[in-house]
Parts: sequence; structure tokens; C-alpha cells
Amino acid sequence: MKIKILVILGLLQITVLVGAQEVERPEIKPVRYYFGVQPGLMPVLFESYDGASKYAWDINLVPLTMEYAVNRNWAIRAHTICDLEVRPDNFPAVITSWGIEISAPYYLSLKNSEEGHRGFHIGPVVTPGYNLLNKYNSLKLGGMAGFSLLFGNKWSFGIGVQAGYELQKYPNNRFTRYVFYNVPALELGIWL
Repeated sequence: MKIKILVILGLLQITVLVGAQEVERPEIKPVRYYFGVQPGLMPVLFESYDGASKYAWDINLVPLTMEYAVNRNWAIRAHTICDLEVRPDNFPAVITSWGIEISAPYYLSLKNSEEGHRGFHIGPVVTPGYNLLNKYNSLKLGGMAGFSLLFGNKWSFGIGVQAGYELQKYPNNRFTRYVFYNVPALELGIWL
């Protein structure tokens, strides 16, 4: 009789263990892609014909940003640039330059797989471009630092700054001009 009870209890225990292994786990959808806008507004020194120096404003007309989260800290980001220069003293506004900004931000806080990057980030920035107004090729080499806020695990608002040097190379000139630049950055987007 004791053997029958032990066999029945053993079978019940195996049935319970097999049934416990069939519990469904919730599916976690990893968040890796960021799509957003990063409007650009930068003052540019403008010298008019009367010799007075004033400021013009470069406004980015196509401020689209895409970021791919490589892992919990690193990402790769691309940002389009198409600047319209608004000039003082009734000079006409013109499209001055276009290019693409490529950066590799390193986020100091870890992200989990269901949310986008957040917190402080630093990283290198490379921006190849072409100036349509003055007809020269440019290459910006610099660094960026910023902070990203995350709302509801998807929406992101970021603020940052970039600084570095712009190399300006005219096609028919053997000299390269080096110009220091610094640019503030604001962005808004969504992680998918």
C-alpha cells in the first residue's frame, strides 16, 4: 500500500513539474531604432558691402535624425543637413550647404531592451558636406556631449552641444582652411 501511494505521489509531482515548464513568458520587443528631428539654428558672421560685420542665420531645412542602438551603451546616429542662410539688410536668403552628420554616441547609463537610450552621452562626430554658396568641400571633425530624457520608454528629448574644427577645401586651391565651430543641439523623437 505504501508503494502505491509513493508511486501516485511521484506521478503527480512529475505532472506538476511538466505543467510548470509550459508557462508562457511575455514577449519582449527590443527597442533599437530612433527617429526624430534636430532643428538647427546657427549664427554666421556676414560681411556686407559697406564693411560692417553682422550676423546671418543658418537654418536647417531637413533636420531628420536616425539612430540605431548597437548595444546597451553604444549607438550610431545619422543626421541630415540642408542649411538656408537668412541674411541681414534685405539680402536674399539662399541655400548655403548640405551634408550628413555621422556620430557614435556612448551613453553612460545602461538601457534595457524595451526602452531607448537615456542619460548623459558623449562621442565623436564627423560631418562631410559641401558649401553651395562658396563652392568648397568641408569636413567637420569634433565631439559631442549631451543629455537625453526618456518619456514613457519611447519618447525622447535631448539637449547637447558639439564642438570641433571644420576643414574647408576649395577645389582649385592647395590650401585648407581650419575653422573652429560649436553648435547647440535640441532633438525630439521616438524609439521604435
